[in-house]
Order: sequence, then structure tokens, then C-alpha cells
Amino acid sequence: MDSEIKLTITGLVYNQTVVGTYGLVLSEENGNRRFSVMIGEPEAQSIALKMNNKKSPRPLTHDLINSILNAFEAILQKVVIYDMINDVFYSELHIMKEDNTPVIIDARTSDAVALAVRSECPIFIKSEILDIVGTEVEPVEPEETKTVLPENEEDLTDEELDLLSVDTLEEMLNLALSGEKYELAVTIRDAIKRKNKIK
Repeated sequence: MDSEIKLTITGLVYNQTVVGTYGLVLSEENGNRRFSVMIGEPEAQSIALKMNNKKSPRPLTHDLINSILNAFEAILQKVVIYDMINDVFYSELHIMKEDNTPVIIDARTSDAVALAVRSECPIFIKSEILDIVGTEVEPVEPEETKTVLPENEEDLTDEELDLLSVDTLEEMLNLALSGEKYELAVTIRDAIKRKNKIK
């Protein structure tokens, strides 16, 4: 049996190449490798809302599925990314039914992760898949400064944004989107576009 490696969600990065998509960044829990999965905006919003402990006025699709599982006393035990074909990741939901019967259901990785964060269940990847897609990154320093947004959008001028690095702007963009500050997100996205034109 192939070994499985536990993953943690590192973040969501807006994809400037394909409009309306995000890179879901996943890292191995006990290691320095990470990789990203391209997901759609609805799934990215669903994951971001839960990770930021925010609720939608009405249940999103993943909230609904989680409620159905709970209603039938079924438990989502884990999510496993088990294959990659033509750069597309394949995932499984490992569910334990009320009568202790295990069930494995095929799912898109974006949906599987969105359900995992709601069920607080672990996410795994087959070791041979991580060996292919994983990229080594330097360990993060404990005292690393975090990007924060100002209380008032008016505090950010175009001139100030232009002084920031693209990496910092992308972090701010993710924070603005997860905080549903869409007008600020547009301003930051414009600053990123200006930066990329200069290169």
C-alpha cells in the first residue's frame, strides 16, 4: 500500500494567468515541500470563508453536504489526493457510515478540501504524487512579519501600493478577498497589474 503524507493548507493565491481561478497551496505537515492546486473562485471563497471563521447568509454547497453527512451520522474521516493525470489532481472522500461501513467517494480536490475544512478532518496525499509535484521551500522564520490590511481602504494610495513588492500585494489581495473587501481587492489587483507591466 502506498504511504500517505499529511498536508496543511498554506494559503490561496489569485491566479493572474487564468481569470477566475486560484492556487490552493498545500504543504506537507512534517516537511518543506509544497505544491498548488488550481481551483475555481466559488471553491476558493468557500474554503476562505471557513478558514476565516465567517459564515455565508445561506448554506453554501459544501455546508449543505456537510450537514447531510451529519444528519445521517456519517463521518468524513479523511481526504486523500490519490492521483494526478494531465496536471489534474484526483481525490477521494473516506467516509464512515453510521453502521461503521467505510465508503470511498471520488471528488474534485477543491470540493474535497472545502469539505475537509468544515469537517476538521485531515488531508493526505499519496507519497509518490508528492514526490512528483512537491517543491522544496525554505523553512519559515518564526518571527516572520505578517501582511495586514489597514482599517480604512482610504489609507492606501496608489503611490504607497506601488512601493510594495508583488508578493506583498498578492498577500494583501488574498486578505482583502477573504475579508470580502472587494473594492480594496480591485485597487490592489490594479497595483499588481501595474507592477507586472513594469517588468
